[in-house]
Amino acid sequence: MPKIIGIGPHYPAFLQSKGLPADFVPHLFLKPLSGVIGDDQAILIPEHAEKVMAEVEIAVLVNRTLRNVGEEELADLSAIGGYAIANDLTAFGPRVMGEGKIYDAFTPLGPFRKVENPQSIRIESYLNGERKQSAGTEDMGYSFSRILAYFSTILTLEEGDIVLTGTPAGPFEVRPGDRVEIRSEQLGKVCNSVQA
Repeated sequence: MPKIIGIGPHYPAFLQSKGLPADFVPHLFLKPLSGVIGDDQAILIPEHAEKVMAEVEIAVLVNRTLRNVGEEELADLSAIGGYAIANDLTAFGPRVMGEGKIYDAFTPLGPFRKVENPQSIRIESYLNGERKQSAGTEDMGYSFSRILAYFSTILTLEEGDIVLTGTPAGPFEVRPGDRVEIRSEQLGKVCNSVQA
């Protein structure tokens, strides 16, 4: 059964904005496939959430089993079957415990594509037409190969797994009535309305 695995903060500009040290070790988290939505589908705000934050990310599709694999073995990126643009949404509030990332419609995701030069991917996010985030793979603290190697020391990655590779600085709050767009020249775009 495929799974979605995400990584916490590692973009240096994001770490700096949060006052975190450059050697901060990002956490790992899981998201359900039931949270995936596509273009022109609605993001649903949970009733008891006080705040919901959006984060544009690059998603990668794992194409073979990986367990305790070294970063150097993954440097050619042949373990990645495709790349997609994604939005990792998180709910916050006193009544939101560990479920902040697992709600339905909390992972807008574009189609996976082959990319000739993955190291040149750029991603952006927009809220009601205003750009909120913009970064490229050169801005990442952990490379694709480092993320996969790190994850493979914690759990087995299997064919079909989706890895969310982290967000740049500038996550932003979304509210009912908003329109969110995540965009990449290489990966296309996904637009979603926000509903209560």
